[in-house]
Amino acid sequence: EETAEAVCEIAICIAQALHEIDPQAHRRMNFNAGKAYNRLLAERRTLAADILYRFGRALMDTDLFPEGEPPRGFADDDTER
Repeated sequence: EETAEAVCEIAICIAQALHEIDPQAHRRMNFNAGKAYNRLLAERRTLAADILYRFGRALMDTDLFPEGEPPRGFADDDTER
């Protein structure tokens, strides 16, 4: 269980870094995670499917992946003032 949580946390960290560059990346990742989840369920690989499910849920968390805001790191940009 701890390993599954760590794997999911690592994936979320990577996804957040990509989200800073491309604010819609998390949606594409969620779509692909859903496809992988279904494949893993069909293969009866429930632990791996559970990790993908957790990752997909995290990708849709607006606290982790806010939409409609400037990417972090660009808040001090003078062009918005």
